[in-house]
Amino acid sequence: MLSEWTQTTLEALSRSVSYGYTESASSDPIGPHFLRITDIQNGVVDWSSVPYCPISSKNHQKYKLKGGDIVVARTGNSTGENYFFAGDHDAVFASYLIRFSIDETLALPKFVWYTMRSPNWWAFVNQSKTGSAQAGANAKILGRFPIDLPPLSEQSRIAHILGSLDDKIELNRRMNATLIGMAQALFIAGSTILPR
Repeated sequence: MLSEWTQTTLEALSRSVSYGYTESASSDPIGPHFLRITDIQNGVVDWSSVPYCPISSKNHQKYKLKGGDIVVARTGNSTGENYFFAGDHDAVFASYLIRFSIDETLALPKFVWYTMRSPNWWAFVNQSKTGSAQAGANAKILGRFPIDLPPLSEQSRIAHILGSLDDKIELNRRMNATLIGMAQALFIAGSTILPR
């Protein structure tokens, strides 16, 4: 029931909030993946195109993404763009990203992330951006995002339903990519056998 929902903030639900690592990206696999703002498109990351970076073992541990982390772009036109890290890659995050590590005793990270894909989040971000040349928002500002929080069992149900829809969308995207590839191959094959 809605009466059991409480209002809180992104910062209040976070065990820690931190800025990312400063380094140059490399196409050579010389360290962990180096997740940058440009690698996140509409909440999705194509890990096959994410570069790598050199890093000391101490910094690797400090900036290593863990399953359930949410990273948010803090500058430019991408301010507010975010990604839920499932934990299936060895990766660190770049300096123009902010990591919110959610306290799982308070909230399910996936549920929190879904609220950060909502119109409420984008309206909040657009109202919160500061700066004229390169608008952005820092961790303190983004941490004020208000979240209506149901009990954990209801968070789980909501996240499961939305996750199922995401899975179907991803399956359709892959099917479309396969069909486009097949059509292009047929077109190329057809054009090579046509008489000139």
